[in-house]
Amino acid sequence: MTVEAPRGKTSLRLETWSDAVRRLFLNGLAGDLPFSFEHVTNADRSLKVEDFTLSEYNLVIPDILSVQPKMPSIFSFNGVIPVKRGQCYARVTLLFQDKQIAILSSAYVTDAKGITYPPGVHEGFTEGPGHLYSVAFPVPAFGAELSLEVPENVRWRVRAIYILLITDEAVFDRAVRVVFNLAYQLDYIVPDVVAQTASTTMMYYLGKNGETHIGTVDPLMVAMKLPDIVLEGGNTIETLTVDLQEGDRYA
Repeated sequence: MTVEAPRGKTSLRLETWSDAVRRLFLNGLAGDLPFSFEHVTNADRSLKVEDFTLSEYNLVIPDILSVQPKMPSIFSFNGVIPVKRGQCYARVTLLFQDKQIAILSSAYVTDAKGITYPPGVHEGFTEGPGHLYSVAFPVPAFGAELSLEVPENVRWRVRAIYILLITDEAVFDRAVRVVFNLAYQLDYIVPDVVAQTASTTMMYYLGKNGETHIGTVDPLMVAMKLPDIVLEGGNTIETLTVDLQEGDRYA
């Protein structure tokens, strides 16, 4: 008895979220026929979706497939930025007649590891270690607070924060506090530690495992304990300064 495969269009959907424009390759075999597709991600961690047709007429199950980034050249710069873990997430879904049949594989793509099927890799956005990197606060105007918004489609665990406040000659005691504005719970405020006087420059350091104290050797260095919280897209990190003057500035 001969059983025919269901009739209809078969395609692979590749969805990506990336912090920079990256070129990915979706390669594999289906019915002993090779296939190869190229996909260019967005640069702002927003979703990029692209469908690739395997067959216009029959249901085709891939025998094997992989998603790999274009590799940097080891001989000369070819415009490709290395992909580290936490920077580019990809998901491959099998579609039949434009309806989802199965998610074949989903995980972070790096230079050292793509995603494959079989066996399918299934990993969530927040599973495993992330990517460690530094972010600078936008420099505010004189007399304005620091403020940094978490980009969409990311989760941050803040490890350290450095803040520099330069005060003018106005005779007031400034008190620096740091506020984490969270959408899903009450805001978290790191209380002030010391009064900063006129015409001084003080460095404030917030560390996850640090203790709150004023520097012994350098009293202009202040340590503050950083809370262990998770920030999501749209949350903000801000200063909230008591008696901040028009001539004061954060740097």
